[in-house]
Amino acid sequence: MRLTATALGIFSGVLLGVAPIAGQTITGTVVEAETEAPIQGASVVLLNGAGDRLALRLTNPSGRFSFRLPSAGTYWLQAERIGRASVRSDPIPVDRGVTVVYKLVAPVEAIMLEGVSVSSSRRCEVRPGQGVATATVWEEARKALEATAQTSGRRLYRYTLRRYERELDARGRNVLSEQSRVQRRTLASPLASLDVDNLLENGFVHIDRDGGGASYYAPDADVLLSDAFIDTHCMSLTEGRGEAEDLIGLSFEPTEDRGVPEISGVMWLDRTTGELQWLDYRYEFLDVPDSDRLGGRVRFDGLPDGTWIVREWYIRMPILEAATRPGRRMQIRLVGIREEGSLVVRVTNLDGDLVLDSEAGIIEGVVLDPEDSAPVGGVVVLLDDSIRATTDGDGRFQFADLVEGYYGVRMSNPVLDDLGLLPEPTFFEVRPGEVASVRLVHRSLETVIAEACGSVEPTDTEAILVGFALLASGDPAPGVEIVVRWVEVTGRGGGFAQQGYSRSTTELREDGLFLLCGVPRDRRLDIVSVWNGVESRSERFDIPLSQRVSRKDIVVPVGR
Repeated sequence: MRLTATALGIFSGVLLGVAPIAGQTITGTVVEAETEAPIQGASVVLLNGAGDRLALRLTNPSGRFSFRLPSAGTYWLQAERIGRASVRSDPIPVDRGVTVVYKLVAPVEAIMLEGVSVSSSRRCEVRPGQGVATATVWEEARKALEATAQTSGRRLYRYTLRRYERELDARGRNVLSEQSRVQRRTLASPLASLDVDNLLENGFVHIDRDGGGASYYAPDADVLLSDAFIDTHCMSLTEGRGEAEDLIGLSFEPTEDRGVPEISGVMWLDRTTGELQWLDYRYEFLDVPDSDRLGGRVRFDGLPDGTWIVREWYIRMPILEAATRPGRRMQIRLVGIREEGSLVVRVTNLDGDLVLDSEAGIIEGVVLDPEDSAPVGGVVVLLDDSIRATTDGDGRFQFADLVEGYYGVRMSNPVLDDLGLLPEPTFFEVRPGEVASVRLVHRSLETVIAEACGSVEPTDTEAILVGFALLASGDPAPGVEIVVRWVEVTGRGGGFAQQGYSRSTTELREDGLFLLCGVPRDRRLDIVSVWNGVESRSERFDIPLSQRVSRKDIVVPVGR
């Protein structure tokens, strides 16, 4: 007879926190230390005086967070980012009924796992101590797991999944048959859930005593983060090989046989970014032949807004055959493996906006003010100078449904476009199923003046002169100096004396752009180009009093 099993993926998030009651509150923002830019998707943890973690929030697109507090007292905040150093606040006293506003400044320094020694941390430890190599890797894995649980618990997205069932050979190498279907109804969570206490008490495989089948379960973020799991499993480091060659592994295994089916496995992290990639696991203490071939994988994926999801999972279960030979007792053997899994093919937010598409790429980003790094709404962003998107109130924009390739992204500003002062597009690679994250600095006319002229910002009677020095063919003119001359008039003893004055620049952009600050308005200007020491015939030009910036292109007569 043949026995099969049922796969149940377990991936629900529990929102850590206190009950929302009226009263005292801590609210605030998380910003980068160097740029003051708001950080979206940072994990902010609320701690009490004993250092207990009371609640966790992910910051919104403006870097904001908020906690309702159970009582007055002294609290701490800790901001955590995957692959980055964490930062903890000073003690925050909160009186009853008071709202405290706090800004957390997060360091930009990266936590590198490349220097972590695996050979020095092979001993399996329960709750590895702070500062040791195993604890360093676990800390980064924990951040991703908590972000995954938080994302699921807050029901931020809707998912479209491709569910599949496969039958493999007994070694798990060849696919013998496969069926798949797309769940086009949107789901609040990629996978079903099971109570954590139930799973840890009864094990990861539940036997149906009546029907003879079994249900196999996978570990979710809540299970891996729970005290019960951590206290009954030890951790050590593992060197990556094969597809995990560039990764570092955090292995875990049961500390003892608790009399129920257990799991052991490896969480694989990127050594450079510290990001959790996937979890491989297998079942332990199963009365099944060749049980080391049974287990599964959970693949994690971080989205540009700092949230994390389970992107893909599968569970491998046994197909068993019972055979009785004459004169011998019945023998159970593994004749095949049944694999059930699910792949997230599309993610949308609660407003219906596309977040992820496995068949196409996405470019999304934010436009920030250069002064205070606040998001800027209403800005037009161009993709390849042809497709337009306008930033929302949080300064965010998105280009979806993109085929694989390189795309140029830049802001559009008619005034700066006309003056030739917008930078060249920045190019990003787009791949199917991936999201390219972009951060742009808003460039207004005032921003350009400040950047170009610095301390010599034009006065009420001065202007900026910009233009392109081009050959007759329209190509940029190499090695050309632009000289602007005008006449200064000064009073002297009731009469007038004239004094010549000039400004010049040799810093031409590659496309031939020149820029001069402090050029007088409403005054006759003589503009010449100098090439190999030879001046061209001057062109006369004047800037009206109403213009702070004026454009004048020059044709350079090279070779005449």
